[in-house]
Amino acid sequence: MKQLVKLVFLPLLVPLRLIFFYFAAPTLLLAILLLYVIDNKATTHNNWSLSNSDILRAKEIVANTTLKTRETLNLTERDLNLALSYLLNNYIRSTSKITLSKDILYFKISLFLKSNDFGKYLNFSFKLTKDQGYPAISSLQIGKIKIADEFAGGIVESIIKYTPLKDFYILASQHIKDIQINTAGLTISYISSADLNSQKKLSLSNTNYQPVIFYQQHISKIISEHDPKWRLSLAELLQPLFKLAYHRSTFANAISENRAVLIATSTYVNKNEIQAFLPIDISPTTQKQYAASLYRRTDMAKHFMVSAVLAATGAGTLAQIIGQEKELSDAKQGSGFSFIDLAGDRAGLRFGKTAVKSEKKARKLQKRMADIKDYTAFMPEVRDLPENMDDMAFKQKYKSIYSAKYRRMLRKIDRRISNLAIYQ
Repeated sequence: MKQLVKLVFLPLLVPLRLIFFYFAAPTLLLAILLLYVIDNKATTHNNWSLSNSDILRAKEIVANTTLKTRETLNLTERDLNLALSYLLNNYIRSTSKITLSKDILYFKISLFLKSNDFGKYLNFSFKLTKDQGYPAISSLQIGKIKIADEFAGGIVESIIKYTPLKDFYILASQHIKDIQINTAGLTISYISSADLNSQKKLSLSNTNYQPVIFYQQHISKIISEHDPKWRLSLAELLQPLFKLAYHRSTFANAISENRAVLIATSTYVNKNEIQAFLPIDISPTTQKQYAASLYRRTDMAKHFMVSAVLAATGAGTLAQIIGQEKELSDAKQGSGFSFIDLAGDRAGLRFGKTAVKSEKKARKLQKRMADIKDYTAFMPEVRDLPENMDDMAFKQKYKSIYSAKYRRMLRKIDRRISNLAIYQ
C-alpha cells in the first residue's frame, strides 16, 4: 500500500496543489479585495434631498453640458452637487459631495450596495485638478485602498465607460478646450464651431493670396537650386522665406507676412492635405519635388507645418486635437502612437502661435529665423521619445491621454520646445 501511495498519489500532489491554487486563488484574492474596498459606513452624507426646483436645475445643467453648440459653462459648487447627485441616483442609490477650493475639486461618493456579506457601501474619493488645460484625477481612494496617481485617471475613466454614465461622459468631455477651478465655481470652455471650421480660417480670398504667391515663387527657386545629393531640410525653406519677410515687412503687416510664409511653405510640404482649403491651386511649380524633413523624418516636417499653419490661422486648438487624434488612430490601425510626431505637432503649434501673437513678436521671429543655421533652432531633439506603440502597448504604459504619466510626457516635450533660444 505504501508503495502504491508513493508511486501513484505522491507525484499527483504538486499538480493537484497547482490546480487548487489556480481555481481557489482568484476567489480568495477577490474576497480579500472586497474586504478592503467595501465598508459598513458611508464616508459622505447628504443632509438634503433634491426638491422639484433642484431636479429642474440639475436637468438644465446636464442638458447644457452635453449641448453641442455650447462654448462656456459656469457652475457653482451647489450646481455641481445637484448635477452629480441627480446623475448618480438615476442609476444607483448614493450620496455624494463635491467641495471646491483653489484649483481643486474634491469628490466624495458613497454607493449603496445590495445585501452582501462584506458591507453596505462602496466609498471612493478623488481630486480633480487642471493639467495643461485638461481635467486630471489624483488621490483616488477606493475603500481603504489608495491608488497611485499614474493609474487614477485611467481607472476612473474605465469605470465610467462600463456604467450607464458612458454616453453622458463622452458627450460632456468631448472638445474641452480649458477648465478653470476656483472657490467661486468651475468654468469649462469648449471648442466652438468657429474653432473647428479650419476651412473657413485657412481659406484665402482673391485679395490676400498675393503674398503667398510671392513666397511660392521663392520656394520654386530654392527647389531648383537644391543639391539632390542632400535631404531637403525644412529649415532650407523657412530660413530664406523669413529673411525675405523681415526685409519686406513693417510692424503693420508682419503678422500677415508670417502667415503667408507658413501657408506657402505648407502648400509645398503638405500639398495634398492643404490644397482643399485654398480657392485656387497655388502650389509652387517645380520640376522636382523633394520631401522636406526634420531629423531625417518627413513625417515630422509634415506634422510641424500643419500645426504651424492651423495655429497661425487661429485654429490652434484644432491643431492640438488633430495631432493627438491622429496618433491615437495610428495606435489602433497604423504605424503606432508616436510621441515624436506629437512633438512635431506641439513644436509647430508653438511656432505658429509665436509667428502671429503680436506685431513685436512677429518681427522678432522674422529676425531670429533669418539668422538660424539649421532646424534645431525651432525643433528640439525628440528622437529619444517613445514611438511605434500599438493600442495595447499605449494603454499598458500610459493608460489614457488623461493619465498623469501621459501628461508628464507632454510637459517634457513642451519644456524642450520652450528652452529653444528662438522663443526666449
